[in-house]
Amino acid sequence: MMDLMDARHTPVIAHGQEGADDQAMDQALMLRVRDLAKDFTLHNQGGTVIPVVAGVSLDLARGEAVILTGVSGAGKSTVLRMLYGNYRPTRGTVEVRHGGRLIDLVSARPRTVLALRRSTLGWVSQFLRVIPRVPTIEIVKDPLLARGVDDDEATQRASAMLRRLNLPERLWRLAPATFSGGEQQRVNIARSFVDPAPILLLDEPTASLDGDNRRIVVDLINEARHDGAAIVGIFHDEETRERVATRHFDLSQYRAAP
Repeated sequence: MMDLMDARHTPVIAHGQEGADDQAMDQALMLRVRDLAKDFTLHNQGGTVIPVVAGVSLDLARGEAVILTGVSGAGKSTVLRMLYGNYRPTRGTVEVRHGGRLIDLVSARPRTVLALRRSTLGWVSQFLRVIPRVPTIEIVKDPLLARGVDDDEATQRASAMLRRLNLPERLWRLAPATFSGGEQQRVNIARSFVDPAPILLLDEPTASLDGDNRRIVVDLINEARHDGAAIVGIFHDEETRERVATRHFDLSQYRAAP
């Protein structure tokens, strides 16, 4: 875990400034993970317990991009899914800044988790899961409309994002179910970055993309970070990982003992 301020570069603090700086640092904190652990129980195999990770603690501030690293099986995808609430931790807490305060995702009610996902937590993966027969442009507009943007502006912003990601305009009015894997992934990315959430969880968002579109997505990620988004991601492509990361978080040291 890395402190939000490096002690080696701490400035001289004037009288009365220390409290203000502490408050600013607290407000910059977007995600706080403490002692996170996950075991999987195989109920169809005699209740065998498979420990995956244990003791994971992490702070994430605005403007950071923390990349999860580690050997295959270290638990990168498992941790990312716990941060989104898809997997329930065996123990530990995942506190998310929402509405000006930190809320523990692990103990939150389902309606609170849904509210967090609507306005605070964004999930971006290589897979697109949407309602069948909904046109692409409507899929990309949906987050904007949900946040109160009027239809004309939402259409303009969605169109600009699809154009930036090189998705042909002839496809915008079609449902993406029959698109190629790379085209579906670009729709998913357009939906996620047309109005980026304050916290972005990225699960291999460039896996199916060619080099040109991969570079565009890297630019989108870095722009969101510069605008204050806090990012946790998994990237197996080393070049992409290095262009995005502000720091790495190696999960190999948190592998649970069998």
